[in-house]
This record gives sequence, structure tokens and C-alpha cells, in this order.
Amino acid sequence: MTWRTWHVAVACILLSFVTARGQVANPARKPLVLNTDALERYVDKFNRDYKQRHVNHIPNDSAKAFLKQNIPLLDCPDKNIHEVYYFRWWTYRKHIKKTPDGFVVTEFLPKVGWSGKHNTISCPAGHHFYEGRWLHDQQYLDDYAVFWFRKGGQPRRYSFWAADALYARHKVRPNRSLITNLLGDLVANYKAWEKSRLGLDGLFWQIDGQDGMEVSIGGSGYRATINSYMYGDATAIAQIAKLAGKGEIEKQYRQKAQKIKKLVQEKLWDDDAKFFKVLPRGKDKTLADVRELHGYVPWYFNLPDKGYEATWKQLMDPKGFYGPFGPTTAERRHPRFRFQNRHDCQWNGPSWPFATTQTLVALGNL
Repeated sequence: MTWRTWHVAVACILLSFVTARGQVANPARKPLVLNTDALERYVDKFNRDYKQRHVNHIPNDSAKAFLKQNIPLLDCPDKNIHEVYYFRWWTYRKHIKKTPDGFVVTEFLPKVGWSGKHNTISCPAGHHFYEGRWLHDQQYLDDYAVFWFRKGGQPRRYSFWAADALYARHKVRPNRSLITNLLGDLVANYKAWEKSRLGLDGLFWQIDGQDGMEVSIGGSGYRATINSYMYGDATAIAQIAKLAGKGEIEKQYRQKAQKIKKLVQEKLWDDDAKFFKVLPRGKDKTLADVRELHGYVPWYFNLPDKGYEATWKQLMDPKGFYGPFGPTTAERRHPRFRFQNRHDCQWNGPSWPFATTQTLVALGNL
């Protein structure tokens, strides 16, 4: 994997956004440049290569029609990325599930014991909204947004940048009525996070497993993940409050966001290592001695001021995060990289798409 591959990946993501915006503006108009030939060819291949074991709302034999009606088309010079783009959409639709509480999006197709109602899990839900916002039919994610706060969802079972994700979707698919109607729920959700996870110093803490990043080297504590999520949520709540004409809420949450931003840069930044790190809870604790990929998450939400960019040198460093199949979740030079553990999900080195996505979005924001 080379810098060119990373750059093409980001370019393809951005290109898909531009293509989607064009289709949203006039959905009845036929594409000016792209047709559905590639989409159809890939769907036929995926249906042929991958046996269907679990079916939610859209079975394989309906995938082609669904995707032709709902997703932005893409072309790019890297054929691997071209195929992956359509594979992601082919896979995404498999997880759209119709329930008595409306549509939801699952992480797993079979039922898993750590999921909540309708097999939902809040951990990947931010990704679900960011990727699914390009779908033409809005009912799927309209229902999903309401589900988390009013139909039995558990938005704080894992870390989840809920307000940020919903507002990001609103910027692509404006629905002022829905987003402002959920403002009270988003504020209540934020306050509940403050009650359960806000430390006396003003930073949020989280257990690494409830970040969806279990068996990490840095472990639990004040992490760049949860604090960046809360910064993103506070910023989004302020924006939504502005749309709703709630000036006092807007002011309050802008102040919350600025406080988190200041503390993350003051308390979680290791100036020697040039990286955002985990700070364990407790008196006289020092930053963890490891760089972990989630140290890039602040850029996902445009949190850092200028001057912290040196951290990105680690991304393609063979002793840092460089890996042949994507960035590793911990720096390779650390003595506990890939330390032995029998847990199925380990964040002590293996590359995870969840984190790779966060890193690519962060890189695009740099």
C-alpha cells in the first residue's frame, strides 16, 4: 500500500460525495456521464461469489434494483477501489433491516449476544449514518435516527457520535423538521454522557471495550475517541439549536465544545511523541507510552488547531502504523504490539475497518 493508494481512496470518497450531490439535486435526471453498467457487473459478481446465509430487508436478487435506485455512481482509475466501493454498498444494503419500530441498520447479520433491540449496536452507528446519508430513499435513516432515541435503542451502550452523525446527514439530505425535532433527545443524550462519563477535570473517560476497541495497549481512561465524539456532538447540537432558534442551547454547547477542545490539546497531547494518547484515570497518572491509531480521531471532527500535523508522519512509517492491508491499530515498534490474547477482537495491532474509516476521514479533513 502506497501514499498513492491512500490519496486515491480519499479522492474516491470525495468524488462519490460530489456525484451524490448532483443526483440529489435532480433525481429524475439521467446521469450525464456515468451509467449503471459497472454497478450491475459488480452486483452479479458479488451475488455469484458470496453465498446468501442471512436475509434482512433486501435479498441478493433485489440488490441490483435497490442500488440502482439509491446510491451515487462512481468511476475512478484504481479498479480495486472501484470494486470495493460497490462492494461496500452491496454489503451495506444487506444490513438494512425492517422491524416493528421501522428500519434499522445492523452491524452483524446473525443475532449476537452483545447487541440490543433488533440486533442493533450503537458502536458503528456513526459510520452507518455517514455512509448511508447518500441513499436516495430517506425512510431508512429517518427511521433509524428516531429508533435510537424513541424506539428502544441504547445509544450509550457503546461510544457513539450521534448528534454529529445526524447533523452530517442533514447537511447532505436536509430535513430541518426531523433534526430539530430530535434536538431535545440529543441534548438529553449528551447530559446522560456527562452524568456517567465526565471526569472532574472536564474530560470524558471510557472503557476501551465500550469504545469498540477492546484489548488495546493504552487501555481505558481519558481517550481521544470519546472526547472527540463529545466535541463533535456538542458542535452539532449547537448547530441544530441554531436551526431551531434555541440561542441559549447553541451558546451553551459551543462553550462545551471549546472546553473539550482545549482540554484534549492540553491533557491528551504528548509533545515528545507528537501524538494524542490515552490518559489513565486516577491521581498523578501519565499518558500511555503507546501511539494508537485512534489518536487521529480528533481530526475526524476537525478538533485540533494548526500545529499538531507532525503526528501524521506515523501513518506510513513501517515502525508506526503502516501495514500492507491498512493501518495497524497500534504502532508496530511498541513491545506489546500484537501481545498474546485469546479475545476475538483485539486492538493491539490488527487493522480494523472501523478505525481505518475514521483515519481516512480524518486525513481528508487535514
